[in-house]
Amino acid sequence: MTEVISGAQAEFQETPYEDSTWEILGEIEENPQFNPIDLQVISTGEFQLDPMFEDYGGRLDPSMKHRFHLPEGDQNEALSLEEYYKNHIGELEEKHAALVAEAQKVAFEEGKQKGWNDALEEAKQREGLARDSVKLLFEDMVSQIRDALSKLEKNSVEFALAVSRKIVGTAVEVNPEYLVPIVREALSNAGTAVIKKVRVSPEDFEFIEVVGVRKVLDCFDGTWDFEADNTVRSGCIVETSAGEIDYRLDEAWQRVAEDVIRVVR
Repeated sequence: MTEVISGAQAEFQETPYEDSTWEILGEIEENPQFNPIDLQVISTGEFQLDPMFEDYGGRLDPSMKHRFHLPEGDQNEALSLEEYYKNHIGELEEKHAALVAEAQKVAFEEGKQKGWNDALEEAKQREGLARDSVKLLFEDMVSQIRDALSKLEKNSVEFALAVSRKIVGTAVEVNPEYLVPIVREALSNAGTAVIKKVRVSPEDFEFIEVVGVRKVLDCFDGTWDFEADNTVRSGCIVETSAGEIDYRLDEAWQRVAEDVIRVVR
């Protein structure tokens, strides 16, 4: 069976193998001059920013008529653009300086106010501490004054009692007639009890014997008599059928002194 070959296949010729081929389109200049593209700015109204994108700034002044791909393209326009940037940089620096000055002023005022508040709070704390110290000092002084007054009062009472006792003792020695009213009062307190005897100091007994006190006493009926007793320093002790009536001045004085001191304490 004979195979039929179409016309295209019949005309096929094998292409020889080559590593690479190229075509020269032009030559590279050693010092090429780049000319930037001059793009005319078309005014389209206010620039609208898509709300889905963040606004990072960087937009130029819409009043500029030309923009260049590179500032080296047109020297005149590049200089005007450079001046524009310099002017804006100056404005930014001025704004920055103003913001810094304002921040410094605010910080100074805040620091001043804070310092004033801190100083006021510290002054209040010191005033409170001083007030507490003065209060404690005053309370301590009052306590010391009270203690001193209490001691002075006790000492004054003791001194007054000592002086009074000395005066009484001196009066007993100088004026032995003191015994008559004391014996009379002691006998009046016997009531219906039978009087047995009246004990007095040896000095007072001698006075009774010399002066004759028995005659002076209306209540002396001869059923009882006086007796010298070394335990009695002044005054007398009346012995009755119901007991003793103690009218010794020293004992009475001691009881009075104890009562007075007890009240003072």
